[in-house]
Parts: sequence; structure tokens; C-alpha cells
Amino acid sequence: MNNHQCKFPRAVEESPCAQAVRDMFRSGHGFPKIQLDESVTTVLQRALRTTRLKRGFDTALAILANERRGLSKLQKNTGQAQKARVSRLILISGDASERLHREIAGTLERNAPRLLALTLQADSATLGSLLYGPDMLVKVLLLDHKDSVAEMLIAGAQQHEIS
Repeated sequence: MNNHQCKFPRAVEESPCAQAVRDMFRSGHGFPKIQLDESVTTVLQRALRTTRLKRGFDTALAILANERRGLSKLQKNTGQAQKARVSRLILISGDASERLHREIAGTLERNAPRLLALTLQADSATLGSLLYGPDMLVKVLLLDHKDSVAEMLIAGAQQHEIS
């Protein structure tokens, strides 16, 4: 899938950052990278408080598979096709392995067009301690609500506009 041609959440599409969000996904080399700055941290902490942030690749896979089954069942029962809009976002720590990156790329293909991924330029220890306390490691996070996804995409795009 050509990520920059997918439909982003409406909040992103209506935002002044819409083009910057599209540009972030244009490179085609790996996942776009964003800094763990104050605005990104705020989005993560808000998503955690509102249970829109899930930790771990296995958890993300289970959630996405469950949603995929539900969407398939809905389409079968109603004849309605899925709306082609991004509503989920995987966030990857900066120290994730190449193997994990390949597995996430496969997950993106299976869950297109509703899923995208970004790499946070922070290691798993930094992410873990920020969100879950000392001595916690986090390699993968899933934002599983369109509003949180939109907030993160806009926060990331604002970094790209500045640089």
C-alpha cells in the first residue's frame, strides 16, 4: 500500500498539518521517525490514561486480529466494505531489532489501510520508564483509537515541519 495516499483520520485531514503528515510517510525507507518530545509524550500519557495505548507486539497483534475478524464479519453480514481510513498506529522504540521491523511491516500489510507505524527516537528503557515505571522496557506500543492516532500524527508532523 502506498501510505501517503491513504486516508488519515478526519482530524488529520482537516488539520493544517495534513500535508506534513502525508510527507512523513512518503520516504518509503523504513518507518518515519519522530522525536520523543513534549508533545509526543503528552499524547502518549493521555492515551495511556484513557486506555487507548496498548503495550507489546503480541498484544497489538491480538487486538488487530480481533478487529480484523470483526470487520470481516460485519462486511459479510451487511455487505458494507470497510472504510479505508487510518485508525490504528504502531509505535516502535528506536532500539527495536530488524526482525521486529520486518514483522511489523507484515502486520501493516495485513491490516492495511487502517494501520500505520512510526519509530520513536527513544530506546525501550526510556519509553518503559516514561509510561510504566522504572525497569520497564517497551519496544512496541499500539494506539487503538482514531483520536489518539490523529493527535500522534499531528505531533509528529509538527516536528517534520520544523526540521
